[in-house]
Amino acid sequence: MRYGLLFCLIGLAPPLAAEQAAVPETTRVLPPATALPTYQVLRTDAGIAIDGRLAETDWQKTPPIDFITPWNDTARDGAQSTVARLLWDDDNLYIIYECVDPYLDSEVVAHDGPVYAEDAVEIFATPNPDDVGTYFGYEMNINGALLDYIAFGGGEEWTPNIFFAWQSEGVQIATSYDGTLNDHVDTDRGWILEIAIPLDNFRHVGGRIPPRDGDTWRAALNRTAGHQGQYGLWSDTRTPKAAFHHA
Repeated sequence: MRYGLLFCLIGLAPPLAAEQAAVPETTRVLPPATALPTYQVLRTDAGIAIDGRLAETDWQKTPPIDFITPWNDTARDGAQSTVARLLWDDDNLYIIYECVDPYLDSEVVAHDGPVYAEDAVEIFATPNPDDVGTYFGYEMNINGALLDYIAFGGGEEWTPNIFFAWQSEGVQIATSYDGTLNDHVDTDRGWILEIAIPLDNFRHVGGRIPPRDGDTWRAALNRTAGHQGQYGLWSDTRTPKAAFHHA
C-alpha cells in the first residue's frame, strides 16, 4: 500500500423528507465548531475481493474511521459503534463498514428502495472539493440493496435536488452478519458491508479520475440503525436533529 487521495469528510445538506420523518423528535446541545476531519486513503495494489469480510491484509493495515453518535439520546440500548476503512486503486474506491448492532433490521431488497429507514450505511462523495453542493450518494443495507443518486444544490439551509434516475455502474456490494435478521427476540452482534465503487462513476463533476497522490475529495460517511433511533457519522453536521445532508 501507499498513501494518496486525501478525503475531507463533511455533511452536505438537510435530510430528505423520507429520512426526516424517521428521526425521533429529540434535540441536542450543539458543540463549538471544529475543523473538518481528514482521512488519508491508502492505495492498494493487491486487489480487494468484495466478500463482506475484513480478510485482506491491506484492510487489516488500514487505519479505521470511528463514527460519532452525537444524537445519543435517540438511541435504544446505548450508542452502537461503527468503524469504516477506505482504500483505492486506479479502478475503484473501496469501503468497508463494521457495525455493532444488537437488533438487525433489513427488509428492503429492491434497487433504489428506502434503505435509509432501516440498518444502513452511506457515503456521499465528490472528487471536486470546490463544489460540495454536487455529490454522489450511495446508501446500502444489510441485504446489499443500493440506493444511488446525484444531488445538486448548495448552501447550509436547503433541500438538494436529488436525481434518483441516475444509476451507477459496476458497483459491487457484499455483506456478512452475526445474528438473525428482523427478529428482536434474540440479541445480535453486528454486521459488515463492503463496497467497490468504480471511479468512472465520479466523472463529470470536476476533479481528476483516477485521482493522483495528494488530491483532495469531499465526502461524508454515515450510518442509520433502523427502528433503534441510531444515527452515527464521522464528520459532525452540528445539527439539533440527525441531518446527514447538511453542509
